[in-house]
Amino acid sequence: MTLLNKKRQWLWFIGLVILVGGAYWGVQSANTTPPQAYIRLSGVKPADATIKAWANYIASGDECESYSYDMFGQKAHQGGKITTFFTQNFAEDDDHYELRVPYSTYTDTQNCIIELRDITVEAYNAFDSVGFAQLRIYQAGDRYNNKPIDLNSKIEAKDCEPFYSEKYKKWTRGFGCNFYINDKRISKEQEFNAETVYFDFSQFNDDTTITYNILAGDDYRSEAIENDLTK
Repeated sequence: MTLLNKKRQWLWFIGLVILVGGAYWGVQSANTTPPQAYIRLSGVKPADATIKAWANYIASGDECESYSYDMFGQKAHQGGKITTFFTQNFAEDDDHYELRVPYSTYTDTQNCIIELRDITVEAYNAFDSVGFAQLRIYQAGDRYNNKPIDLNSKIEAKDCEPFYSEKYKKWTRGFGCNFYINDKRISKEQEFNAETVYFDFSQFNDDTTITYNILAGDDYRSEAIENDLTK
């Protein structure tokens, strides 16, 4: 390969990086300071666990001046997805948590309509640093499997703990939980992935609190374990 061809390839690569970087900024720039109205995610948790949440917002509208780009730096469509993380715990003790998530639809400085799409909340600690008791909150629909639950519902992840495999004589490296809504179990077995609930987002207001309790099981652990997990 000649020096000229190498130079051309390098310039093409730099140009692609600039285009993709600029495209990324174009979508992210829609993430201006949102209105201060927020809902609360609140509940009890193991004292050593940290709770985090993230919300996806959609930027859209005929007048939207932000764009999503494809891998080649070409405009794909107006607007796009904005993901915002929430980690500040407003609770007053280690056994509880309260996260605050903006919910209001608003128009940003680039004339994009910013609307809440979904929220995810989960816990993690030194033993399960990947995350456990993940709850996904989506806008409800009118199908049989995505109808809204009441805003005052009590959602719980109970018995969060590793699973001991008799076959392999080892513990899992993460926690599974059993999920309940208003004391009715909704998971068929210990869930290591996530559970999903649906709310009517149009009912959200400044007084809305989604109650989600995360409860440790008998074999809950607070420290990482090296090598294998044989009890």
